Amino acid sequence: MSESQDISGFAADIEARLDKKFGQRRGTLVNRLRRAGAGLPRWVKHDAQMIDQALEFDSHPKLRRRVDRAAVSAARDRIAAHLDGIDPKERRKDFWLGLLGSLAFNLLAMLALAVLFLKWRGLI
Repeated sequence: MSESQDISGFAADIEARLDKKFGQRRGTLVNRLRRAGAGLPRWVKHDAQMIDQALEFDSHPKLRRRVDRAAVSAARDRIAAHLDGIDPKERRKDFWLGLLGSLAFNLLAMLALAVLFLKWRGLI
């Protein structure tokens, strides 16, 4: 029974890290990772699906033998290492800087088009 608690502990650990880094507080592990969006690579989502499937198999007595506990542990370690490297403050700062950069570019492009239009019409 302690092996079952290990896998559910792995999932709880990853869920706590997702809450801390992305603010994902509700849903299953896979749903939380899906809502985290493009901030996570595909392999993290794949590893989370493996942990989720191991949780499902672990609840069934005959399927419990199919769970590769070493692979699940390695997947949790990979996910935890990746999530530990994410800085929420840096993510927010990058978001706002990207938004401001695209806004500035769009304003400059519109200004250039307005100047070209005025020059074409002979008003400048």
